[in-house]
Amino acid sequence: MKTDIPMNPANGDLHTRPAKQPLVDDLEMLNRAAETMKRAEDRAVETQGRAQTMVIHAQAELKMAERLLQESEAARIAAETEQRKAKAKLEEFEKLLEARSEQIHTIRIEAEEQCKAAERRAQEAEDELEALREAIKTLLGQQIA
Repeated sequence: MKTDIPMNPANGDLHTRPAKQPLVDDLEMLNRAAETMKRAEDRAVETQGRAQTMVIHAQAELKMAERLLQESEAARIAAETEQRKAKAKLEEFEKLLEARSEQIHTIRIEAEEQCKAAERRAQEAEDELEALREAIKTLLGQQIA
């Protein structure tokens, strides 16, 4: 029968002292785990660096986009202002053209009326001249007869 007496590994007890090979295996496994953790940590640092670079790049692009948006908005406002000015000038010219057109129409009507009046006077003068000729012929005809 075996007695349960604790054995001291320092005393050279082989039963309680682990074998050297499992210790080496455990150390190897710990070293591999440490290397794996180191690689994972290095990847995390590298990934974080890339992420920070991407954030900085995105912020710069955002600033550029905001600047372009502001420039675009300013250009749009300037274009709208120019369009309003051009529209006001066009409306002014249209009013001026309409007023000139009305003046020309009035002048044409007056000219037509003056022309008709002149034609009437000319016709009256021709009629009077013809009557005068007839009167002269009558007078001359009476004198000759």
